[in-house]
Amino acid sequence: MSGFGNNKSPWDNRAIQQMGGMNNFQHQGMSNMNQAMQSISYPTPRGNQGGGGGGGGGGYGNMMHQQGGMSGQSMMNQQHQGNQNNRVFTGTVTKLHDNFGFVDDDVFFQTSVVKGQIPRVGDRVLTEAIFNANMPFKWNATRITPLPGPGGNLMGTGGNSQPISRGFGDMTGGRDRNRDRQRAMRSPRRDDKRRDDRDRSSRKRSRSKSKSRTSRSPPRRRARHQPRYHVSVPKVSLNFPNSNVMELKKRYSSLYIPSDFFKANHVWNEAFPLYSPFRTRYRSAFHVMDREQVDPLVFNRLQYDPPDADYTYVAKVMLLAAPDLEELYEKTCHLIEKDSEDKDPREGLVHPSRALKFLVGLKGKSETMAIGGPWSPSQDGADPQNDPSVLIKTAIRTCGAMTGIDLSSCTNWTKFVEIHYRRQATSSKPARTETVVIFLPDVWSIMPTKVDYDATCAKYAQKCEMKIEGKCVKPQESDGNEADTSTAEEEEEGDTAVEKGDPTHWKELDPKTMKVNELKGELEARGQSSKGLKSQLQARLQKIIQSEQDAEEKKDDEQEPTEAEAEEKKDDEESEEVKEMDDKTKEKIKSSYKTPSTPCLFVHPDTKVKSGKFDCRVESLSVLLDYRSDDNKEGTFELSMFAELFNEMMMRDNAFKIYKAVVNAPDKEIKEKKDKESDEGEQKETEEKANEEKNMITRNKELLLSCSYFDLSHIGYFEAKDLEDIFLTLEMELSRAEVKKLAAKLVGAKDQVNYRALVDVEVGAPEKEEEVADGKSDKELASGFKQFVPGTKEAGAVSAASQPLETNKLVKFRGSVLDIEKLVDKMDKAEGAQTATESRLVTIQKELSVCKEQSDNYLAQRDKLTADLKASRERVKSLECDLMGSRGESARYMSAIKDVFYKVQPLVIVPKKEETKENGVESKAETEEAKPVVTKAAPEPEPMEADEDKKEASS
Repeated sequence: MSGFGNNKSPWDNRAIQQMGGMNNFQHQGMSNMNQAMQSISYPTPRGNQGGGGGGGGGGYGNMMHQQGGMSGQSMMNQQHQGNQNNRVFTGTVTKLHDNFGFVDDDVFFQTSVVKGQIPRVGDRVLTEAIFNANMPFKWNATRITPLPGPGGNLMGTGGNSQPISRGFGDMTGGRDRNRDRQRAMRSPRRDDKRRDDRDRSSRKRSRSKSKSRTSRSPPRRRARHQPRYHVSVPKVSLNFPNSNVMELKKRYSSLYIPSDFFKANHVWNEAFPLYSPFRTRYRSAFHVMDREQVDPLVFNRLQYDPPDADYTYVAKVMLLAAPDLEELYEKTCHLIEKDSEDKDPREGLVHPSRALKFLVGLKGKSETMAIGGPWSPSQDGADPQNDPSVLIKTAIRTCGAMTGIDLSSCTNWTKFVEIHYRRQATSSKPARTETVVIFLPDVWSIMPTKVDYDATCAKYAQKCEMKIEGKCVKPQESDGNEADTSTAEEEEEGDTAVEKGDPTHWKELDPKTMKVNELKGELEARGQSSKGLKSQLQARLQKIIQSEQDAEEKKDDEQEPTEAEAEEKKDDEESEEVKEMDDKTKEKIKSSYKTPSTPCLFVHPDTKVKSGKFDCRVESLSVLLDYRSDDNKEGTFELSMFAELFNEMMMRDNAFKIYKAVVNAPDKEIKEKKDKESDEGEQKETEEKANEEKNMITRNKELLLSCSYFDLSHIGYFEAKDLEDIFLTLEMELSRAEVKKLAAKLVGAKDQVNYRALVDVEVGAPEKEEEVADGKSDKELASGFKQFVPGTKEAGAVSAASQPLETNKLVKFRGSVLDIEKLVDKMDKAEGAQTATESRLVTIQKELSVCKEQSDNYLAQRDKLTADLKASRERVKSLECDLMGSRGESARYMSAIKDVFYKVQPLVIVPKKEETKENGVESKAETEEAKPVVTKAAPEPEPMEADEDKKEASS
């Protein structure tokens, strides 16, 4: 975009101070502003829910309206109408992470596009964004400029902005002490290291003046910074049993409402009452295969849009993909036992709405929809209004045709919402009412076991190898039992055996008038498959008849082929042979056939549904909630409405869990009395333990998950007023005095309710059973103050609470009476045991693989050492042989030397002569003459004798 990409930001403090006040800004800067306005559209600023900067009164748009006048505003309106893909507006930072954030929960930005200091949550920023429908977040910011002034808002809060009485230099030079104090309390970011280094160096220079300190202080321990308080409180009542156009407009302002919609029944309130909420206890996952590269293992015979499809009723499903309970706790909750000095465990946590995902359909690149299709009277049943199994069959058939997932094994089908449309009369159809029913089945009940999943993965690996080798990969033919309900004629005649006979001539056959048995007989006679619906059999026989007719006509006009035709035929045959694939194609095939390591359900989008544009994708609940009014399709409306209702159901259930925990928590006075009644001898021990660091562990993880749904920063407490607002959104019709009394039970300093005291305990503390206040059950607590309204069902239930309730729990089935409640309890326990066993099996398999690797390493080391030992023994043998040979040679050399020595010795040694006094001079001369001979020859045999003695001693 142009504008701020080429020019300086209008909020540059140095440039503004050089302009010198408002008058200089008006005369010198308006020309540049007008040039920027010609290339940038400035829509009206959007409203802010947080209250930090107001809706359209504050920020850049209002300033331009005041300074530019009506001409500037009309120019901006014209630019906004002409360029819908670009936006420049002032907004509030609502979410902020390490590398990215959101403005007004709508525009996604990365910290790399921020010019200047990184903004905080609640700051006002000037945003320049572009629209891209292919991205996960459709509006992406290309430039973020923090606005100077208190709270990041130049014009004050709301629409009551004060007139400007001083220049921009004075305005931006002022400081807000509260803002600086809050900024000092916050944790330093990595981007602010340079600023911190400058501040630290300035402090060192200021301290260097005083010479009182002569020794350096030891390094201080790294301070743990508390995150900023950020709690999301619902602003509307969570009791929402039905809706119409007006209620949806008031409640969801960004939701597109189709023109034919008139009412919706939120029947999930009946399926999941307040005292029996929806629970995500088991794991479920999906893996979407490439529809172009990967074929399903079994041929899909289900029809999405049969000839008698009736859109009066449409059944759709929302398939939940959620981690198991322990993994969900680790992803979304701040577990106290994972605290460490090096890393804050809050950094990697996500909101539960990001951990819960759904399998949705995708048409094109951006149009999302729920998976499902129209009702078929011939295949599903004739009375969907009175028979609940009819629409369930519709959902099973359409989901299987679109995704290849068989939902027939699901045991619990929850009708979540009914959406009604009133279609206007047309030339071909009268006015009618169409109903869309969205189901929430227990898809986790059909998750494959580890053994079955490994077998399926082996089949996919085999298919991949066959495809890489160039062999034809066709799905297996499924049993024809599923297709025996096409028409009444098939039901009557399809069970009889078909005798194989001679094929009838094609001129005598008319597939349109033939019966099912006749069709099957002709196909069997021609060696073709006779399984399938009647329409499929007709199409198959018609194709064979056409081929026989063409072959007969060609035989009459057949001529001898020429040499050129023979060569062309050979070339065609050679081209049909297996072609070698390049490495890139092989890698693409391998990546498309790659399967996850953990069990999941494989999804094969049908290439014929929705004109060949249908695909599937797994989206989180948070992404489904990020819709826009531009998504003007009925499928997207239904999906967005389901996401809003599911999110409100989760908020209601989690709020009731917090309410139940606060009601059952002991009062402060009772706690103080119990502390005073403790023994004096134990006080010393407790004081000693208090001095030491306590090892805490999170025990009530379910309550912590409920608190984390509202506490977005995982700070560990609620403000009393926020907790009161959370309780008031429940459907219990509590009074303000009652919620204030409940919040006061646990309120501490600064009107804060520390919920960590309810979920964390010391290591080794005994487990306590959950205390029930006044002996009330969950059902009695869920009635709230409605039980005190005379003439209501809740009041009658309270009066009859003391009497034993007789419910119809027994059902007669196959001549025996069954207790449904006990069977359901047993089934839940069996499912829990099965899940635990499968998780344990996965753990044991991982340990077994590690043991196998270690054993393989040990075996390899053993073989290596054995080979080294064998080689060493061979070397020792060879060295021993060499040693024996060297000893023999040394003995021969020694004997030869001795012979030489004995022969030379008498020649070398000269006999000694005695000196006499008489002729002393003469004898002295003789000895002097003999001395040279003796001194040169005599010392030589001495070392030989010594060596000979040594060798003899060693031998």
